[in-house]
Amino acid sequence: MAQKARVLFFDAGNTLVFPRVEKLARELCALGYTASVEEFYEAERMGKHRLDDWLWPLLRSGDVPRKADYFYWEEYLRALVRIVRVPEEKQSEIGLRMAEGFKEISTWSDVLPETPGVLECLKQRGYFLGVISNSLGLIEEQLRRAGLAAYFGFILDSHYVGVEKPHPEIFQLALSRAGCKPSEALYVGDLYSTDIGGAQNAGLQGVLIDRVGAYPHAKSLRIASLSELDSILRSLEDGRPLTSNLWMSKSNRTDG
Repeated sequence: MAQKARVLFFDAGNTLVFPRVEKLARELCALGYTASVEEFYEAERMGKHRLDDWLWPLLRSGDVPRKADYFYWEEYLRALVRIVRVPEEKQSEIGLRMAEGFKEISTWSDVLPETPGVLECLKQRGYFLGVISNSLGLIEEQLRRAGLAAYFGFILDSHYVGVEKPHPEIFQLALSRAGCKPSEALYVGDLYSTDIGGAQNAGLQGVLIDRVGAYPHAKSLRIASLSELDSILRSLEDGRPLTSNLWMSKSNRTDG
C-alpha cells in the first residue's frame, strides 16, 4: 500500500515561479537576433537533457556533486545562443548577458494562475509545505514578491546551507526541519536528474513537473502543472499504488 504523504516539498524556479522569457526574448531581438519564447523553451529542453546525461551516472554511482546547478545553466545558455543564431565569436558575450538577465529577481515573477489556489487548498487539507531550491540567496524574496512565501513553513535556499540538489544533504536538512520521515514526503520539481533523482536518492518520492515537455519518457510520476498534483495526492490518500511514468495531463496521455 502506498504511504500517505503529509509533507510536500517544492522546487521554486520553473515550478512555483517562472522566468519572464518573453522579456529576455525582446532583449535578444533588440540586439538584432530573432528570438521567440518557444526557442527559449527549446533551449530549456536541451539544457535539461545535457544535465541528465552528465548527472544521472553520478547519482547512480553515489558520487553526487555538492554543486550542480551551474552545469544546467551553462548548457541552457550554450544551446540558446546557438538556437537564435548568434555568431560564434559573440556567443560568450550574449550568453553572459542572458545569464545576468536570469539572475535578476524581477525576471522570476511569472506565477501560473492556478498556483496560489493549489497551495491554499493543500494547506487547508493539512499538508505541511516547504521549498528546497538551488538559488543565489534570493529565492525567499522572489517568492515573497510573487505572493507565495506565506504558504510555506520554510524556504531552504542552497546559497545559505552550502549544498545544492541533488545532494542528499539538502533533502535531509528539509526533512529534519519538517520533522518527517522520507516516506512521509513528496518532492515536486522540474529537473529529472536534479529533482527527481536527488529526491529518490534521499528516500523521497519525486513528482516531475514538465511544463515544456522535456521528459516524455521519464520513469517517474509526471505532471504538466501543479493543479494535476491533486490526482496523485488523492491516490495516496485512498491507499492506491502509484506507478512510474504516470502522465497526468489529459491532453498528453499518449506520451507516457
